[in-house]
Amino acid sequence: MPPRPSRLSDYPFVVVRLSCSYYPRRGQYRLARLAERYGADIGIEHMLGLLAGDCPWHGRKQRKYVPTCGIYLPDLEGAPRPPDLPPALGRLVAIEGGKKKIG
Repeated sequence: MPPRPSRLSDYPFVVVRLSCSYYPRRGQYRLARLAERYGADIGIEHMLGLLAGDCPWHGRKQRKYVPTCGIYLPDLEGAPRPPDLPPALGRLVAIEGGKKKIG
């Protein structure tokens, strides 16, 4: 697996997907829009902090029984397919003919 990008300009996909590891929050942004809004040289971790600013658990110190913000980028964590893969390439294709019956 390639090293994790440290800046937004190093992000490998066109779509930036976000998820929370503790709560059912998910979202996605276009890379170009994020670069326009925050600048291409912003650090990934800093940008995640800005995007998670409305999370009620963002900014809390990690403690044993206190919930914290669990924002992460699922596509950098080994997701099965990149978000900008064309839909036609992600589907199974039936091949005419299939297996021949023996006998």
